Amino acid sequence: MQTQYALKQAGLTLPVTKEFQQHITTLLANQVLQKITEAVVINFRDPDYSAESGGFHPVEIRFIRKNNEWYFDYVTDFSYMGRVYPELEKEIDFCWSGNYVFHYLIGDILLAAERNELWSLWERNFMEYLSMGIYRVTVTVESC
Repeated sequence: MQTQYALKQAGLTLPVTKEFQQHITTLLANQVLQKITEAVVINFRDPDYSAESGGFHPVEIRFIRKNNEWYFDYVTDFSYMGRVYPELEKEIDFCWSGNYVFHYLIGDILLAAERNELWSLWERNFMEYLSMGIYRVTVTVESC
């Protein structure tokens, strides 16, 4: 029997859809999470993504456990930046624990309506890429 996980938000409140939460909770339910597990990091990688040819951006999602409940910590979308020596850098960062939303061209996004709009756009695209089978998914457990 798989454990059911409810994902909670604290700090930020973004319009996270049920479909997104269901996909993530399915990934979590397939993991053996011990009582000492403090956080879980899920990485989504397009193996063909490179600075030269582009592709689908890598995404990292982290959840933290507080009082035996799981909370969003951050969702970060990375992209290659720079021309001569490109490096993976944060393009979009939704951070619940830090209570901020960041986009590399704009900086911190302060208005709730703009945060919500960016989340909805990002999530819709991310879910579409998942449905296309683009990503290789790895889950890393952080324990004390």
